[in-house]
Amino acid sequence: MDADQFEALPRETQLQLLVALGNAALSCWGLEGADLQLMKHRENTVMKVTCDTGDRYAMRIHRLGYRDDAELYSELQWLESLRGAGIATTEALRSLDGSLFTRVSTDSLPEGRQVDLLSWVPGSAIGSIEEGVALDEITLGEVYSSAGELAARIHNHGEAWRRPPGFSRLSWDETGFFGESGSACGYYGDLAALTAGQLALLHQARAITARSLSEFGKTPDRYGLVHGDLLPENLFYDGSQLRLIDWDDTGFGWHIYDFATALFAHLGRESFDPALAAMVEGYRRQRPLPDEHLEMLPVLIMARALSYVGWAHTRRETAGELTPLIIAVASELAQQFLDSAQQ
Repeated sequence: MDADQFEALPRETQLQLLVALGNAALSCWGLEGADLQLMKHRENTVMKVTCDTGDRYAMRIHRLGYRDDAELYSELQWLESLRGAGIATTEALRSLDGSLFTRVSTDSLPEGRQVDLLSWVPGSAIGSIEEGVALDEITLGEVYSSAGELAARIHNHGEAWRRPPGFSRLSWDETGFFGESGSACGYYGDLAALTAGQLALLHQARAITARSLSEFGKTPDRYGLVHGDLLPENLFYDGSQLRLIDWDDTGFGWHIYDFATALFAHLGRESFDPALAAMVEGYRRQRPLPDEHLEMLPVLIMARALSYVGWAHTRRETAGELTPLIIAVASELAQQFLDSAQQ
């Protein structure tokens, strides 16, 4: 069964097949009989694993064909290196044979899936992209100051780290954001729900975005390894410490892109400016952030919006009712972006 055939199945059927595969995968870590509870079924399927001892883990069953083995192995190597540098990240537990991840198949899913087991992260997500972030002023400042500091430490480590042979991750550059081929999320222009006027508007915004990114350049002071998806769902806070989860989109990109992903949920909200100020303050405690780099934030937000439109096309079964909202937000941002460029 290929990826398209699987995605065409009813959601309930998909989950039944994946739970069966998850149960089969438990033996790879010697955890037979542990309880599985669905946490998320989006790009990947994440299940909470609870053992009789009370120990908890997060199992990721990866979307078929989404990341190849080299990319997944590189992600987990990168996380190991970050932990070695004292940066708190999720930890991949090696299977009984010492592997960072394994490939598991069942009679119903003979093509198999990549599966890894991650340490359980305390705390809870600070919000969601759909519902925003409902934190009081003090906590908002604490969380985004910590997010900025973590982002800077990640960028510092990425600049100094000697990547191992075969290291392979996606790139959040012009092609990765909105290339007609090779884009990480899909090409925005393929989304059938766009009107001719909306498509023309996005094309204009893309042209200015691409030119701005090209002129900004990719020198190491501004471009390198980034988390790539600092959404509220991926910022886990336990009241004292912030931890980052979901490194599936980690790769090469402009450092300010981590600001764009962190602040996207705050667009149009009163929390945007305080969150930005706190994140800048935290970042500058660990790494220089010239105003020239900050001025690229609207450009990277526009690039992110275009990638979301591409995602709505390639992930139609997941985007669902979000698609009209994604189109509306991207179109509004594009118009504001063009109006600003003409001033």
